[in-house]
Amino acid sequence: MPNKASKLTYKILSVILPSKKLRRKMRQLGELDKNPNFHKLKHCGTGSVIRKDAKLYEPQNISVGDNCYIGSYNTIYATGNVDIGNNCALAEHVTIITLNHNYQSDTMVPFDNYSIAQDVFIGDNVWIGMKSIILAGCRIEEGAIVAAGSVVCKSVPSCAIVGGNPAKIIGWRDKEKYKEIIKNNPYKETMDWKLIHKEGYKDYLK
Repeated sequence: MPNKASKLTYKILSVILPSKKLRRKMRQLGELDKNPNFHKLKHCGTGSVIRKDAKLYEPQNISVGDNCYIGSYNTIYATGNVDIGNNCALAEHVTIITLNHNYQSDTMVPFDNYSIAQDVFIGDNVWIGMKSIILAGCRIEEGAIVAAGSVVCKSVPSCAIVGGNPAKIIGWRDKEKYKEIIKNNPYKETMDWKLIHKEGYKDYLK
């Protein structure tokens, strides 16, 4: 784990470097170094940010790709492997679980003394909304979106938009547009967010 001096160095460089890209890189490195488990990860790609208050249990089983964001108060229980692809965004309070009790026991209730570990896979360009839960054994394929507050207990196809508890498919990305975007500009590497106010409200449920 880097000491306070190295963190201060990142902070200073993120202000004084002449290149915007280099300043952004220093900010990212500073964020990474704030998480106590960052250096224990199986792999972490370049440009990824893991907030300091994300809880990573058994981090040696967690692999994170390039340009990912793992938000504040994420909790990842990685008894099974957790593989996160490139350009993924996990919003705040997301939970990933890779372990389950054996409730189908013939001898004990509510479950026996066996635990079942299953991997979780998250493909490239996936966005997982705030307070979502991803359960053991699920694959979330490339380009999918998980709506806020969802409980994902089955695998999610590529470019699907899922929501609810249990999560169901509620829409789809435009796959042709998606392919065009990732071909020309695979990931918007910027921290200069712009706000757009959208007028009106959503339609009523039918």
